[in-house]
Amino acid sequence: MDGSDSGGKLRGLTELVDEYGEFLAADLREYYQLDLRDLFRPEAGLGPLYLLSLIRGLPMDSRFNAERRGGPEFRGWDAGRYIDVAAVNALRALQWTYVAAHSKQKPKPPEPFPIPDRSVRRKNTGPGSFAFIAAAKLSAARRAKGYG
Repeated sequence: MDGSDSGGKLRGLTELVDEYGEFLAADLREYYQLDLRDLFRPEAGLGPLYLLSLIRGLPMDSRFNAERRGGPEFRGWDAGRYIDVAAVNALRALQWTYVAAHSKQKPKPPEPFPIPDRSVRRKNTGPGSFAFIAAAKLSAARRAKGYG
């Protein structure tokens, strides 16, 4: 590690893994054919900074990003899906406008196509959490290599 902000990045990684580890493990396997556990195997060559760059590159509809955005209901919701929903809602509004303009009685406005709602998630980063244990293991591995 270069030592500049590696502690902050390592802390950020351990917090991500602690909160979203099961989703990251599945996404890393699916998109990169990597095992998250390789982070703790020095011979695997999977460093924290490299892993962070891979995590940043996960697609918008990945399990990890879906969880960060609010939960499993966000799986599959990428930019294309939002554009499709906007187009459907616009078409419904246009149809409603046409019918309303040509009817004696005003029709009921259309319901918008449902999109997932955001919810708030709780963090667990105290002693005994994955973040705490991972930070200790990574620190020990750095010391063993002579980095710290």
